[in-house]
Amino acid sequence: MDARRTQEYLACLALRHSPGLGPRTWKKILSAYPSAGQAVADAVQWPGKKLATAGQVREFQSGAWRAKADHEAEAALARNMHALLWFDPGYPEILRQIPGPPVCLYLLGDATLLQSPCLAVVGSRRCSRYGLEAARKIGKEVSRAGVCIVSGFASGIDRQAHLAALEEVGSSIAVLGTGLDLVYPAANRDLWLLLRDRGLIVTEFPPGTRPDARNFPHRNRIISGLSLGVLVIEAAVRSGSLITATSALEQGREVFALPGPVNLESYEGCHHLIRQGAMLVQSAEDILAELRPQLAPSGADSPSEPPKLAGTGPLRPGQRWPDLAGDDLLLAEALHGRERVHIDALCQVLGREAGEISRRLLVLEMRAIVSQLPGMYYQLQ
Repeated sequence: MDARRTQEYLACLALRHSPGLGPRTWKKILSAYPSAGQAVADAVQWPGKKLATAGQVREFQSGAWRAKADHEAEAALARNMHALLWFDPGYPEILRQIPGPPVCLYLLGDATLLQSPCLAVVGSRRCSRYGLEAARKIGKEVSRAGVCIVSGFASGIDRQAHLAALEEVGSSIAVLGTGLDLVYPAANRDLWLLLRDRGLIVTEFPPGTRPDARNFPHRNRIISGLSLGVLVIEAAVRSGSLITATSALEQGREVFALPGPVNLESYEGCHHLIRQGAMLVQSAEDILAELRPQLAPSGADSPSEPPKLAGTGPLRPGQRWPDLAGDDLLLAEALHGRERVHIDALCQVLGREAGEISRRLLVLEMRAIVSQLPGMYYQLQ
């Protein structure tokens, strides 16, 4: 990192770590100057330009931000992390337009995906098979149309949406609520490697930031901010997914919701959104038709056969997947007829190491044959 860029980076960190300044104030300040360095050098003029109060300027000039900013910079540079700054050409304009955009993002993977049209897909960690099937089918078809799927790297709906999108041309972006050097949840390490190599991982948080419930609403505004719209697939009334939907509405984004069985509490949030005016979605085409005016001309054609959500009848593995063989077929047979099976039990049944079984399960998951549950349990889809 050259001297000029280092100055810009430190100026962005100074704004972020200054007590009393928040994302909306950062945006006002940075929008008034040609660089972050010039913005912080002109802090004494902020009150006169109605960018910040005199009290905020005094707090900033006290240098209360310096220790945290220096620590973050040292940690990021030591790990050779790529930082995307407010004034960088690659900073996505759609994110810059939200009321409180981040001044700095850390990236791992294909940064060009930030320039793609995106759809956020969010939902419950403890989701139903119906929800998983919807995430897979809709995510795959939307991604096939050239739209990148953005989600939050959680288990359940997020994981399934990421995996489905990575199969297609649109690929996927994961927005974290932790530092870029942590894999959370740990069970998603296989997905982390896929996103690193074929997608993009993004976070606003400094290296070493551990999971904290207070961070996830901040993450959620970035998920919706990168996207043309947000699809809520399965969510309770009080859930992070509804926080993301609320952020989307504040940012002027489209909000889509998948209806579910009326007796499932995990769909009450979706039904609430629909009553409040969210667009009811049954297929990928419902979303693409709404977003098509905003999609780049280079995007692929929409799917000719929109996915329909079907039931999951109890078929024998050999009947349902006649192309399975070897360990893949043995895994399907071990899971058949059981609500869930831990990976350790599958290792014992097949007599294989956990790493080998994990790789085979990931392949089956991407083919929508199995689903991963919290705690490293698996089930047939």
